[in-house]
Parts: sequence; structure tokens; C-alpha cells
Amino acid sequence: MDILLLEAYYGGSHKLWADQLKQFSQHHIEIISLPSRHWKWRMEGAAIEFSKMVQSRSNRPDLIIGTSMLDMSFLKANLPKGWNDIPSLYYMHENQFSYPKSNHDLDAEKGRDFHYGMIQFKSMLSANQTCFNSDYHKQVFFEHLRKLISRLPDFQPLNAITELEQNSKVLPLGIRDTRLERKINKAPIILWNHRWEYDKNPKLFFEALIALASDHDFQLIVLGSKARTYPAIFDEAQKELSDRIIHWGYVEDRTHYDQLLNQADLLPVTSHQDFFGISIMESVLAGATPILPNRLVYPEHFSLEEHGNLYYNKDQDFFDLLKSHIQNPIEETQKKSLINKAKEYLWSTQIKKYDQFFESQLI
Repeated sequence: MDILLLEAYYGGSHKLWADQLKQFSQHHIEIISLPSRHWKWRMEGAAIEFSKMVQSRSNRPDLIIGTSMLDMSFLKANLPKGWNDIPSLYYMHENQFSYPKSNHDLDAEKGRDFHYGMIQFKSMLSANQTCFNSDYHKQVFFEHLRKLISRLPDFQPLNAITELEQNSKVLPLGIRDTRLERKINKAPIILWNHRWEYDKNPKLFFEALIALASDHDFQLIVLGSKARTYPAIFDEAQKELSDRIIHWGYVEDRTHYDQLLNQADLLPVTSHQDFFGISIMESVLAGATPILPNRLVYPEHFSLEEHGNLYYNKDQDFFDLLKSHIQNPIEETQKKSLINKAKEYLWSTQIKKYDQFFESQLI
């Protein structure tokens, strides 16, 4: 198959997914992308740019894939002549109904930010198929969509929503094999490997570590990308925990990144938003024990029945749970269970599901 993948926000997990999908698929995938900045303009304008880009293509693809920063409805209305019957797939990395809003976002402050979620809804209606990266994500999207649609004065497309929900699929992300030889650490090494942004709730994470530092022995690895402006707690924590830091800052080289993952013992998670959690699954595969909030996608990955000792229900409980796991590591049988769950998302397994699904779109 000849597949055209249009990525309007080519950075972070979007870029990782696109590049690895291209790398592992048995099909030929061409990626056309735009830089990962100005997300609102990408949702409004990427389809305009892509519609111009594809006009120059001489070969007609068998399948078009767009992701959740793309207005698929505009794109399909402006495809080259003879392309209108090409199957299209809309892949949902995140949704704009439930994604936490920045304190600096005036659209959110003024209650006018539902428009971007409606772009995604209309994109789904325009595409032949919609896929979500987790069942949690699928459920939360349609829950928020119904709440919004119920506010409309008339012609509420409730039947269309029900049909979309029934026909949408869950196609989880794939992950790399991050496993390397591990060593036993004298003191537990704690890991942060998320973006340096407000939705990952770094304040709770670092305030707990600063409080624990007075009478608990641990070391710290901090990874993840940061924008020009990022939460001030990072600079405060770097100063307060300086004698415990093994590494601080973004790592471009994937081999070096994996080496750092394989040193970590604990992965405390404080996020307000996660629709899949690729950084978490890669860390668990490498041997880190996650400490998780009982919300978002995490119970879908690691069942409460088997791994309830890893979950906290309220932010106030995070400190005590982290303290407990610093003092008492989990049993090896539980660690193996966590790693086996993460293995299920390896690209070697996931790519078969992707390729079979792509082929099914031609039937």
C-alpha cells in the first residue's frame, strides 16, 4: 500500500509515532508535516497548506491518514481531482475538549475554546474511519462531545455522534524496546521524563521530593523537553535537589535516553492529562516502577486489581505513597507483570495490528 500521512504538529509523541509507524510498517508511508508550534493555527490552517502540497503529487495514495491537529473536513473538500474516493483515517492523539487549558489561554478564560473540539468532530464525520490511542481517550471524547452538543439550540447531531462512537476503533501507540542491562542501585533513583509543562503537574512532583529529601536517600533523573517558558518549580527543584541529580534536561540521543531510563527505580506520575502515556510505558518496560494517580488512562494499562498498591486517589496521598515505595520496593513478581504489560505495546506486536487495519480500509 502507498499511504500518505499528514502530520500538522510534527513534534513530541506525534513525531515519534509517525516516524516509527513509517519505520516498522510493511507498507510505504510518506510523511508530509508541519513544525510543532502554534497549535491553534495548525488546527485552523494546516489543511490549507496540505491541500496545496498534495496538488503536486504525481502518484495517488491508497490511504490518507490525518491526525488530531488537522481539519480533515477542509482537506477532503480540497483534494486533487480524482482523489475524493481515497479512504481516509483520522487518528486521535489528543482531543481539545478535555485537554487541560493553560492559565495563559484567553480562549479558555472567555469560554470560547470549544471550537477546536468541533474541528475534530467534523473531521471524524469527514473521514472514513477514526482511531483513538486508548479506550479511555475514546470514552472521554464522546462524553465531552455530547455535553457540548446538548447546549446547541437545535439540529443536534446526536445520531451522528452515536454512529461515530460505535464505528471508532482503538489502535494504541507502539513503543520502542528500551530494555538494557540494569544494575542494582544503593539508593532508589527517581525519574521524571515528561514535557516540562503545567499539564504534567510538576509542582506536586517536585514539592514532594523536596519534602522527602530531608530524611530519605534517593537520586534524581530529570528528562523531557521544555519550551521557552516553563513552570518555575523546575528551577527551584534543580537548586534544592542539586546534590541528588544524576542528569537534568532534554536528551536528543535515544541510546543515551534509554541508558538513563534503565537506571531509574521509581517513576512517580502526577499528570493532569494523559491519553496514552508513551513515556510511562517506555520507562516501565525499562524496569521503573510507576506510581500513578487513579485516573486518566493508567488503570486501562495496569489494572487496579493487580496493581492497586501503585495508585493514589488524591494529590494529598501522593507524598505518602511515594515515601512508601522509596522505603519498600515492590516484589519481583509484580515488576515482571508490569514489564509484560508494557511489552504488549512493542512495535513488533502493534505494527501487525496497524498494517492489518490499513489493509482492511481498502475492502
